[in-house]
Amino acid sequence: MKFKNMIVVGLCLLLGVAFSACGAELNPKTEGHIKSALEAKKDLFKACYESALKRDRTVQGDMALLLDINAEPGTVTDAKVEKTNIKDEEMGSCVANVAKGITLPEPPAVPVEGHYGLEFGFEK
Repeated sequence: MKFKNMIVVGLCLLLGVAFSACGAELNPKTEGHIKSALEAKKDLFKACYESALKRDRTVQGDMALLLDINAEPGTVTDAKVEKTNIKDEEMGSCVANVAKGITLPEPPAVPVEGHYGLEFGFEK
């Protein structure tokens, strides 16, 4: 799985996004809205990680989310951990719940399936 637009935030939290729109080319404006909405949640993703660190100070790794965004009103209707090497299920649930709270400022023309990559680790 390839992610583009990787950025580093917080506790070395690496975000990446790859989307498709029902097999069609995704409008770059919609892609920008999705990326911005996800990045706006980075502090909440970081809070999920910080909670996991309280349970296990060595937790780190990758997490890939699968997001379903409906065309109207542009909300994430489903978010689930697609795969991860992080063994903290509570953290996975927290991250998925944060993603479910996303609403785009402008809904996409068609339903969108998104793959969202996160890398959690320690600052170096």
